[in-house]
Amino acid sequence: MDPFATFTLILVAVILLLVAEIEHRAIIAILAAVLSTYFGTSYGLFTPRDVTEMLNVETVLFITAVLILLESVSRSGLFDFLGLYLARIIGPRPALIAYTLLALVTIFSGISSNITVMMIMGSMTLKLAELMRLRTKRLVVLECIQTNVGGILLPLSSVPALIISLKTGIGFTDFIRVTSPLIALLTVLTIIYSRIIGVEEGGKASVKGLAENPWSSVKSRTALYRSAAIFTMFLISASLSGTMGLDLTFISFAFVAITFLLSSLDPDEIFRSVDWSIPFFVGGFFVFVGGLERSGVLDAIGRAIAPLLKMQMFLAAPLLLLMCSLISALIDNIPVVLLLYPIVEEVALEAGLRPLPLYWALIIGSNLGGNFTTFASPSVLIGVRMLERNGVPVSMGDYIKIGVPLTLMQIGIAMLYLSALTLVGYL
Repeated sequence: MDPFATFTLILVAVILLLVAEIEHRAIIAILAAVLSTYFGTSYGLFTPRDVTEMLNVETVLFITAVLILLESVSRSGLFDFLGLYLARIIGPRPALIAYTLLALVTIFSGISSNITVMMIMGSMTLKLAELMRLRTKRLVVLECIQTNVGGILLPLSSVPALIISLKTGIGFTDFIRVTSPLIALLTVLTIIYSRIIGVEEGGKASVKGLAENPWSSVKSRTALYRSAAIFTMFLISASLSGTMGLDLTFISFAFVAITFLLSSLDPDEIFRSVDWSIPFFVGGFFVFVGGLERSGVLDAIGRAIAPLLKMQMFLAAPLLLLMCSLISALIDNIPVVLLLYPIVEEVALEAGLRPLPLYWALIIGSNLGGNFTTFASPSVLIGVRMLERNGVPVSMGDYIKIGVPLTLMQIGIAMLYLSALTLVGYL
C-alpha cells in the first residue's frame, strides 16, 4: 500500500474514533502521532529528527503556560467573588440576574479557559437559580453556548484561536478589534433569545442567601489581588509582545514563574488541576497533520475544497465559516482547525488570495460550531454533566431544542459579519 492510501486510512480511523468518543482524544492524538511517525519514517517521507519540527514545540509550550496561568487565576477565587458581588448588588431580580450571568460567562470566557469558566459559573448559576426561581436547564445551556462565543475575544481560552494566532501572527489587539463587535452582537441576541424562551419560573424570588459575603468564596485576599494583577499584566505584555521584541512563549512562562512566586498559591494543586490532555492532544495532532501533509493527503483535500475558497472572498470566507462550524459539530474543534489550517494556507498561497478572512472564518466557525451538540465542545459537555449531577436531566433532544436555534442564528450573524468586514476591506 502506498503512503497516500496508508495515511488516508489513518485519517479516517482517527475521525471515526473522535466522533465515537470511545477513547480519550489525547490518547487518539498520541496514537495518530505514533502511527504517523512509524509509517512516515518507513516510507522515507521524513526522518525521526523531522518529528521534533512537526511537533511545533513552541506552540505546545505556550498553550501549557496559558493553562497554568488560567488555572492560577481561577484558584484565586476571582470569578466566584465577582459573581456573588454582582448578585448582591442586583438583588432579587431574576431576569437581570440571568442576563448578568450570561454577560459574565461571555466576558470571563474571553480571558480564561472555557472549561474553567463553565465549572465556576455553572456552579454559581445552580446556586443562584434556586434562590431567584430561574429555569436552570435553559439558563445553563445558554451559558454553555456563550462560553464558545466569548472564547473568540482573545487567543487564550480557545485553543483553535491560539493555534491560528501563533501561526499567523494575529495579535491580541487584532482579536479585540475584529471580534468584540461580533461578541457584543451575539450576546445581545442570546439575551433576547433567553427572554423569548423564558428563563424565569415565575413567582417571587427569595432574598435569602443573596446577602452572602462575596469574600466568603476567597481563601486569600492577597492571592486574589496578586493573581488578578499578574494576569492583567500578562494580557498587556502579550498584546505588546511584538513591540517589546519578546517571544510569547517566553512571556507566558515568565508570568507563570511570577505567579507562583507572588500569589501564594500551591503549585502542586495548580499542576494537579491543569488539563494536561490539551498539550498532549495538540502536540500529537501536530505530528499527525505533518504526516498527512508529507503523504499528500492534505493536498488532495485542498484540491477538493479549492473551488470553494477561490470564490469571491466575501462569499468564500463565510462559506468556510459555515463548513468549519458544521464539521466542529461532530469533531472537537482543535483537530478541525489543525486539519483545515494548512489546507487553507496552501490554497490561498497558490491562488494568490488574501488569507486573513479565511483565518477568521476558521477561528469563529470552530468555536461556534461546537454549540450544535452536547459532545463537540468540552464546556458544553461539562455544563450538561453539571445539570445531570444536580438532578436536571438533559437529553440530546432537550439540548437541541434549546440551543440549536440560537446557534444557527449566531452562525448566520457571524457569516454576515465576516462577509461585511471582507467587503469593506477591514480584513
